[in-house]
Amino acid sequence: MSNSDHEKNRAAWNQMVDLHINHPEYRTQEVIDGGNSLKRIELETLGDVTGKKLLHLMCQFGLDTISWARHGAIVTGVDISDRSIEVANEIKQRADVKARFIRSDIFALDDKLNEQFDIVFQSYGTHIWLADIKRWGQVVAKYLKPGGTFFIVDEHPANVMFMGDDSHSYFKKGPIVSVNPTDYCETETRIDGEHVEFQHTVSDILNALIEAGLRIAHVGEYDFGYYKVCEGWTERGDHYWDAPEGPTIYPVILSVKAVKD
Repeated sequence: MSNSDHEKNRAAWNQMVDLHINHPEYRTQEVIDGGNSLKRIELETLGDVTGKKLLHLMCQFGLDTISWARHGAIVTGVDISDRSIEVANEIKQRADVKARFIRSDIFALDDKLNEQFDIVFQSYGTHIWLADIKRWGQVVAKYLKPGGTFFIVDEHPANVMFMGDDSHSYFKKGPIVSVNPTDYCETETRIDGEHVEFQHTVSDILNALIEAGLRIAHVGEYDFGYYKVCEGWTERGDHYWDAPEGPTIYPVILSVKAVKD
């Protein structure tokens, strides 16, 4: 299945990868040298993953995937970007970590992966790139073993209302197209072409999982960011970010844990 909006994003991400590899927020060299890119929320929620099969959807160039492998998981990472997967394979060799990476749109993954996992994981900056949130829920359910756990931690959909852009409604439907957008890390650099984002409400995300047959086990909302959301935000020692005025009065991060009973 080819989605034209996803293909635009694939081309954009192929350009962005080399802007991000050495950006300090990604901590690539730290992971290569034996460190860990995972943050407190996902580590505390998923706990001991030793010996568990873990599928990381939309893994970019695999730093979190490799970090889960270091925690003992048997990992597979999937991403739509050709360059991301190429770099992920380079990093795993340099990090001397066993990991499998697959280049695929997750909506076309049927053709490349036919097994189930104890854990399906998705992290930070992913759900906005999904054209069909209901189909996403079906993909998650398909790849979970009975008794398996899905966990996503990402930007809270409500955060869009506090970013200073009135055109982005919380209830926006349909694609949001950006032409020659600026890169979110290297903000002085523009990406050639278009990328396409999608706004999904919390109810969209939860209902997609529920309708796919999963049980919602926990929902978390947090008053700090996982990146420098706006000018003036400062990084804490745990790699989360605080607003200048301290904890926000609105949610910035959302987490959802779901189980396939």
